[in-house]
Amino acid sequence: MSLPPAFKALLKAPKYAARASAYASNKMVPAGSSGVPTLPPRSALLNELFSRIDASAQQHNIAWGDLQAMHKYVMRAGATGDLRPVSERVERACLMREVGLKCIGLIGTPKVRLGLMQVINNLAALRAMVDEDSECAAAMPDAPRRQISASEWDGVCKVGNSLYEDIYQEKSQRLREVLTHSHPDLGVYILQSEYGPLFAPPPMYKNTEMPSWDVNRVRVSLMNMSALHAQGGVAPQVTSHTFGLLRSGPSFAHVQGKERAGLDFLASIEGATWVIQTVNDITSVVEGVEEEDRETPNPRARL
Repeated sequence: MSLPPAFKALLKAPKYAARASAYASNKMVPAGSSGVPTLPPRSALLNELFSRIDASAQQHNIAWGDLQAMHKYVMRAGATGDLRPVSERVERACLMREVGLKCIGLIGTPKVRLGLMQVINNLAALRAMVDEDSECAAAMPDAPRRQISASEWDGVCKVGNSLYEDIYQEKSQRLREVLTHSHPDLGVYILQSEYGPLFAPPPMYKNTEMPSWDVNRVRVSLMNMSALHAQGGVAPQVTSHTFGLLRSGPSFAHVQGKERAGLDFLASIEGATWVIQTVNDITSVVEGVEEEDRETPNPRARL
């Protein structure tokens, strides 16, 4: 069974047409968003963008790949463009996959919109890129990590509550009250369905070894700030998670050397500013370039 062409066209079209402003004769109100994903910018623009971010990150001893999800730009090494060793490719793909999954709780919940579908599409696109690399695809872990038994449930709630308290600290009780006042189940849902089983690394409640690619305490705050700021319209939540990043120091007190210097920078207001500006730089290219600077549409693509 196929849908009528008119219905398919309706799904692809902007939600509303561009129109002249009712208040300024020389101003147009842009058309609404459509159901068709935006085409990516030309590769040359992305190369220039990520090379610039990489250089800036190196100045601060930061592994900047934690902030983005452009698979091919973290799978290749610097100026040479050669593939990294398969172990590194797997580690980076796993990190991006894990961040993508966790974004269900960031893109979907803050605005209560169809964020889940965006995450599913992005994870599918990442997997398609991984599958083009047979070595990496063969080495990717494929066992689910979040099958929770009845005996593990108390541990899930405990680590979720601990992560929540560590991020919000003195503000946590007030925020719980606000959530409960909005809906009596909202705080329960966020703690028991997001902070526990989703945001907290499963090894924390499975009592297993944590892989190097897992989303640790600092990465959680980086992910929260980046995903929320990129979608826009949720500045109060970005502010809360900025404070969460600034409070993350105890989680890396044992780290030394260059890695410690990079983490100290990130957990400062200068580092938080760098994170937000980096997100701005990425979105200015990924979202903000003109149509002439985007890739050519694939004529075989289907809705």
